[in-house]
Amino acid sequence: MPLTSVPYRKSEIPEGTSGEWTLERFEIPAPRLVDPPIDTRPEWARTPPGWYTRLRRGHETFMTDSLDEWWTQKEAIDQARQRGGRVLITGLGMGLIVEEILGEPRSSIELVTVVEQSADVIQLVAAHLMARYPDRLEIEQGDAFAWTPPAGVRYSVVWHDIWPNPRDPACSGERERLHARFAPCCDWQGAWTVPE
Repeated sequence: MPLTSVPYRKSEIPEGTSGEWTLERFEIPAPRLVDPPIDTRPEWARTPPGWYTRLRRGHETFMTDSLDEWWTQKEAIDQARQRGGRVLITGLGMGLIVEEILGEPRSSIELVTVVEQSADVIQLVAAHLMARYPDRLEIEQGDAFAWTPPAGVRYSVVWHDIWPNPRDPACSGERERLHARFAPCCDWQGAWTVPE
């Protein structure tokens, strides 16, 4: 499957710590094999060596800006750019999706609303994003399973990304709950998954 036409960009978010949460740079080293075997992984799964950014709580990584993780979010990026209008994202993470859809100069997105449960994640990420997109972004602290959209608001796109590991069996049921919860107020919705 070819990569999307959306160009891959690494995060520029500053490093920091708030509570148990940390934003930090980390290195993916080059392979040390003298004669590496042919890489049969799809193109999107081949993150090149270099420095990247990750968001972690304690020792558990919740998100990175590596090529493979960015690629697994591309459907939401493409849908938001094509549809425009209002977008709802559950899970702020590093703001990767926000940067990709609002950073496009020709974007027809009117407003992105992000619902994030952790005050510490908001502390680490919100100021950076709000400085860039003050008129087109709102970030609210709340639980995706309890937060209710304002009356009469309809979203062109809703994207759910609240899990550190979307392959965890519990995530399937949670994705279904979120889809059912937001189906009445959106035109399209999806959730972060990682292909096998």
